[in-house]
Amino acid sequence: MDYGVPFPLYVCLDDGSIIQIESSDKILYHLEIIDIENDEYMFWDALGRDLRIITEKGRVSGFENTKNEITLHQALIDYATQLEQLGLVIDTSGTPEETWAILEKAKESLPAPPVPRFFSWLLGRSKK
Repeated sequence: MDYGVPFPLYVCLDDGSIIQIESSDKILYHLEIIDIENDEYMFWDALGRDLRIITEKGRVSGFENTKNEITLHQALIDYATQLEQLGLVIDTSGTPEETWAILEKAKESLPAPPVPRFFSWLLGRSKK
């Protein structure tokens, strides 16, 4: 049940990155309930309206309007700035959905992080 909130939701995580959640049944798949209850994230609906997730007995029970510290547009700009430090150039002048598509496409062009060798990983050491 999506409670009349237009999806997808945009979520600004504590590191400034943004994820998109396609439906209410995926919220707890991507996020921990304790972090939601502690207001560690900022949420926006598909129209860019500030949201707060209401929880009850360890489950999502609804949504309410709130006032986030920043707008969705500013959160997307901040996230794009993080990605620009990795060498990506991202246009954030469009709608949230357009900007999200550009961000996702740009992230695909990033090289995959190196995979550590098993024993180096096991021992907590990186290959030199």
